[in-house]
Amino acid sequence: MRLPDHLELLLTDEPVLDVYSHGPWRVPDGLFEEISARIDGLAADPRAADLTTDEHKLLTLPASLVTAEVFGILAFLPGGGAIKAGSWSQLPERLLYRHLVNPGPLSTRMTRWDAPGGRWRPPVDWLIEAPDRELAIELARDCLSVLEGVEPLEERRKALLRMYDDPPECDVNLPKMELREQWHAHAGDDIVTAVPELLGPVGYLEWVCGGLLAAYEHLTEVAPREESVEVHLIQLLLQGSMEHVPAELSVALGEDRYGDLQQRFPGERRGFKPGAWQERTRAWLVRALVAGAADACRGWLDMAMRFVAVVQGLPGDPWFPKAEWIPVGQFQTDLRRLYAPRRRVVNPLTETLKSVPAKAAPPAGSRSRGRPEIATSLVGQPEVVQALDELTRGDEPVRLLLAGPDATGKRDAAQELAKALAFGRDPHWVTDNLFTGQRLSDAVAKLHADARDCAGDRLLIIEGLDGIVTDPGNGEAIAAELHRLLAVHLDLHVVALCDAGGEDRIREINPVLPQRFRIARTRPFTAEGHAELFRRALEARGARGTRQAVEAAGALLAATPPMQTLRNARLAPHLADQVVAAVRARTAKDAVAAADPTGEGAVEEAGNQDARPVVRKQDIPATLDTSLAAGNPLAELHSLTGLDTVKHEIALIVAGTHAARLRSESGLKITPPTRHMVFTGNPGTGKTMVARLLGRIYKRLGVLSSGHLIEASRAHLVGEYIGQTAPRTRRLVERALGGVLFIDEAYTLTQSPLKGDYGHEAIAELVKLMEDHRDDLIVIVAGYQQEMAEFLAANPGLDSRFPKQIHFPDYTDDELITVFGQLAAADGFKLAPGTEDVLLAMLRRAPRGPSFGNGRLMRNMLDVAVANQADRVASAAFAAKKQSAKKGESGGKGQTGGKGESGGKKALRTPSKKELITLTADDLPPLLDHPEEFFGLYL
Repeated sequence: MRLPDHLELLLTDEPVLDVYSHGPWRVPDGLFEEISARIDGLAADPRAADLTTDEHKLLTLPASLVTAEVFGILAFLPGGGAIKAGSWSQLPERLLYRHLVNPGPLSTRMTRWDAPGGRWRPPVDWLIEAPDRELAIELARDCLSVLEGVEPLEERRKALLRMYDDPPECDVNLPKMELREQWHAHAGDDIVTAVPELLGPVGYLEWVCGGLLAAYEHLTEVAPREESVEVHLIQLLLQGSMEHVPAELSVALGEDRYGDLQQRFPGERRGFKPGAWQERTRAWLVRALVAGAADACRGWLDMAMRFVAVVQGLPGDPWFPKAEWIPVGQFQTDLRRLYAPRRRVVNPLTETLKSVPAKAAPPAGSRSRGRPEIATSLVGQPEVVQALDELTRGDEPVRLLLAGPDATGKRDAAQELAKALAFGRDPHWVTDNLFTGQRLSDAVAKLHADARDCAGDRLLIIEGLDGIVTDPGNGEAIAAELHRLLAVHLDLHVVALCDAGGEDRIREINPVLPQRFRIARTRPFTAEGHAELFRRALEARGARGTRQAVEAAGALLAATPPMQTLRNARLAPHLADQVVAAVRARTAKDAVAAADPTGEGAVEEAGNQDARPVVRKQDIPATLDTSLAAGNPLAELHSLTGLDTVKHEIALIVAGTHAARLRSESGLKITPPTRHMVFTGNPGTGKTMVARLLGRIYKRLGVLSSGHLIEASRAHLVGEYIGQTAPRTRRLVERALGGVLFIDEAYTLTQSPLKGDYGHEAIAELVKLMEDHRDDLIVIVAGYQQEMAEFLAANPGLDSRFPKQIHFPDYTDDELITVFGQLAAADGFKLAPGTEDVLLAMLRRAPRGPSFGNGRLMRNMLDVAVANQADRVASAAFAAKKQSAKKGESGGKGQTGGKGESGGKKALRTPSKKELITLTADDLPPLLDHPEEFFGLYL
């Protein structure tokens, strides 16, 4: 037996802080000393130096109000009544040791624990005594800031800081309780989700009861217990020394269950013995522990302790539990007793007594029921193949969680499992997009309908389960609902697909849900796996490859970086398409040359045309460019018209990258720079074009793996409903990994006048993802210069993450003329003499401003000129054709003497090839009397 990986830390002697709702965390060396120094520094701050109290019972008097405030915050941050354990769980003693009037001994026992009530509430507690209330609130925020770095407390600490950053509009000199009510009512849903105590005692009690009942339900499934939920709740009340059933439970549990508790309470109270209940509960938890439900045990203990703390504190805030009959310490002792490494010695009876022969194993391939043996075609996924084989051998309902990178066979495995189960109905596929942005009631209703439809005779495949449950809107509730459905529908067969590490993301939201599944992980393909995939791709295209060619292709594919969805198993067909097409073209050319060596004419085809083309090692390219961008991007950049300052800036960037590589190759230490950029300038100045070239440049330099460009705008990032924005942003960044994410008009993310706009949520998510993927992602934001300056100031983390800003100046008139000529040449046109002069006159009259289109304007004007030229040459050709027809009807009259019809009128003719590709001044848009109309027509 072994614990889940994230709990293994509890079996060590490391310095550990174990807040049950977060999990064990190894305290970094020196961190607590650093935080303690920060607290002392804040207490000595001139703003707080004279603020003291003589009423604190645990701090040396006179006590600094700042120190007293920190003391209260430390009790509150783990959660009201939450369990805080581990060898370094004494936060006040370790961080405020010098300020305590009677500091107790510091314990390093891993089984030590406590459950502080935590009556501190924002915005202030002890600092309420400060004469300047605004200063008091400012110092309270600083108290939260100095506690940065304790990971189990960070989510709640950051949520509280957001309250201070967006305070309610109210009188700061209100009485403390009224001021708290104003602040708590103003807190957003994201804050209350992290700090449910802000809901008030009754709301927090309701939140605790929900978690308590969910944990109890799960534990009774893995370790059945002969008591109802109502009896269980009553015994928790009794162990907390409660004399009655609190009326607040009618809100938290519903009137029917509350009435049942009241009716049963007197009878249960008469026979209740706390010690006996504690021993029964300890034994129950041990049974659940060995059944693999360690996380559920910890969840129940945490919620049970909070429950006692809340009911004992009613009608006020949670308080320290008065009776510690909940066996937290015993559970921690049992956990180490059962799972800690221990010495073993061999009993001599094992050597001296003859062992009983083991029962013969069943024949290979035998099945416990009528399911057919699975025939899998998966490549390089032994863990998945083993899981499929075991699931099809057993009688239990199929519950499989497949986690791994994209295109590693997860969907194929699900399809093969569906075929092996042979239900007679095709599997029902559900994707994460079906739940995004839905109301919770609609999402839950759909999940229930899918479960009812599939129960018993259909495989339910949930694609992107990790994305569903991590959705900030409905994810947690859907995870809990899925867990319940798996318990209710015992004949429901489910396969869930996740990205790599998806099982851990699900576990963070709902620790018990992954325990319902057999987890199998796919992995990226080795060179051998890619070789087999390439061989199959050749066969599918009617070709075959030599052993050396297939091995070379496998090595090439293993070394090829992915680009967007072109990755893993999808690379082999991509390469096979290119190689087979080249081989077929070469084979056809060779066949023609062999059949007609003189080249004098067509002869009979030689060779067997039905033979499959053979791919040889020399047919495999040295590199596979998934971005399909040929050419030298640096040369293309230098060939662009104008943009001299931009070219200079990018030349410096390239030189810096080369220098960093030289330093690295010389063994010198280098710090990879932040490469995200800001492009400023008016429309049409080449920002997108340069961003695309920059991605290719960085690919050639080895900085980016693919160098592709993903263009985005506000609509790609910001959702319409709660819960849509963060997943949209994540999906967009995932598409851009390995290349450049170019966000045009990025300032629109912060300019919405709507109060509920989600632009800032997109920015916050983007900032986090930029840091997470800084090694293989470059984000470029672009827009007008002034608006981009305001955009960077909208979020404290933005400016520092975009250290490089490049301005794209407007093109000069001469440069625009050159651009027009280049665009025309690219479309196959030439400019007649005098055309550029007319165009230059038009540009000189055009007003320049933020709306001036630059290169985009030239493209639009060229389109107008091409349309006018097409009308001109088509009209001429039609007139010539019509004239020719009339001559034919008159029997050729008017064709003598060198004169045409109508007494010498000049004959029309079809435009020549040169005229068809020539643009004249007459084809240009008309020169307007009012230049301001220029933009309305041609932009």
